Order: sequence, then C-alpha cells, then structure tokens
Amino acid sequence: MNRLLCSNHEWYNLNPFRVLDLSHRAPTELISRRYKALSLLLHPDKVRNAFGGGDKDREKAADRAATAFEFVRKAMESLQDEDKARHIRGLVDQGYRQGKKDNESASSARCSTGNSNSSSKSMDKIQKEELRMLQEKATLKIFAEIEYKRRDVEKRKRSHEMRERAQEDAEVKKCKNERTFEKKWKEEGRVEKRIGNWRDFQKVGGDHEQKKKKIG
Repeated sequence: MNRLLCSNHEWYNLNPFRVLDLSHRAPTELISRRYKALSLLLHPDKVRNAFGGGDKDREKAADRAATAFEFVRKAMESLQDEDKARHIRGLVDQGYRQGKKDNESASSARCSTGNSNSSSKSMDKIQKEELRMLQEKATLKIFAEIEYKRRDVEKRKRSHEMRERAQEDAEVKKCKNERTFEKKWKEEGRVEKRIGNWRDFQKVGGDHEQKKKKIG
C-alpha cells in the first residue's frame, strides 16, 4: 500500500505495470493473478480489521487501502483492453530505450573522466541499478507528458464549454430583457391610449354642452 501511495504516486501510478509491480512483458495469466492478490491484500475491510489502534486509525487505514485499490482496479481495467495494453507496452519499451541511451551517455561521460572500472563487480551492480533507475525515470516522463497533455485538453475543453454557456446565458438574458421591455412598452402604450380616449371623450362631452347652451 505504501508503494502505491508514495510521494507523487498519482504520476508513478500512471503506468499500470508499475501499479501491479510487474514487467510490461508479463503474460495475461500472471497479470490476473497479481490483480486478485492485490485486491485481497488491499480490501478495505481486511485492512480495517488487521490494523491496530483506535477506530479513527483503522478508518484512515481503510481509506488509504480503498485509494490504493482504485489504482489497482484502473490498472487492470487498462490492461484488459488489448489495444490499450499493446499501446502501454509500447510506451514502456520507448521509456526503456530512452533510459538505455541516457545510461550509455552517462557511462561514456564516466569513461572520459576516468571514473570507470569495468572489471569491478560492484561497479557492474551499480551500473545495472543506474540503468534500471534511468529507464524507470524515462518511462515515468513519457506517461506524465501524456497525462499532462490530456489534462490540458480537458482544461481547454472545460474553458470552451464555460465560454459557450456564458454566451448562451447572456443571450437568454438579452431575450428576457427584450421581452420585458416590449411588454412594458405595450402596457405603457395601452395606458396612453386609455388616457387619450378619456381626453377625447371629455372633449366631445364639452362640445355637446356648449352646443346645448347656444341652442338654449
């Protein structure tokens, strides 16, 4: 669990084979067995019951186990898709090749400075460890760059959707204001018309009164 929740684990766990702690050339059967083993190991109830301490500590351990298991579940889900699994293996191969190049460059630099002893077993062990670390680093970089681009695309997409919603809201508000204005204008027009009719009525009534007086 600590391996899956180490510092910067969200980036390390982008590689499904790293999550399952397997070679990227591992057969399907081995992948399935590892998934089942990790699922049992990381089951929240099992971790909660096995963890010592108070209820708060047990719940915290169970939450960590659930988070770790989610990475395992997603890793297995990716590898169950043959096309995705093939693509992921290709990315790891790419990282291994880049790591090997980086290691060769580092070895050449050591040779040029006279800091190499090819006959030493300890040096050979150190170089193998350096190769492994450089390959892991290069692989991590590849997965991280892909994830970063994916997040950037998602961010741009959300920004575009927010702009579209803002434009739609502005258009709706504009239409609402126009309807309100038109309604108010019509109401004011009817009022003016009623006032005008009343004035005409008064005028006509006044004319009749004057005619009556003249006739009388």
